[in-house]
Parts: sequence; C-alpha cells; structure tokens
Amino acid sequence: PITGTGKPFDISDVGTKQARVILDYDAVLPQEMSVRQNDVLIVYRLPGLDPDYVMAEKGGVRGRVPISFLELI
Repeated sequence: PITGTGKPFDISDVGTKQARVILDYDAVLPQEMSVRQNDVLIVYRLPGLDPDYVMAEKGGVRGRVPISFLELI
C-alpha cells in the first residue's frame, strides 16, 4: 500500500480517479510522464498496462506514472 495521508491506491479500481503526487518522479521512458510532488493528476488503468503503473493526465499531457508515487484524493 501507498503511504501518506491519502487512500491506498487500489489497482483493481476501474474508471478515472484523482491522485496527488507524493514524490517527484522523472520519466525514464518516452511513454512515462514526469511529475512533481503535490501535482494533482487524473489517473486510470489501461488493459495490459504494467500493474505497477497507471496512466496519468495533467494539462493535456498524458503518460505512465508509477503508482508508488501517488495517493488517491
């Protein structure tokens, strides 16, 4: 489970959720998205996506972000 004040990220959840970034993350691969602590993102699961990642969107930019860097709000 994810630590922090938010709810743990239930990877079985379906649909879009809002999540707050709890630690800065710098994208390693082109399909990933760099995010900063306290950013608020719209996140969702995609079929076939690595279970340790979610798709995230912010300001028209979309990419994968590790769930360990997020907490649901």
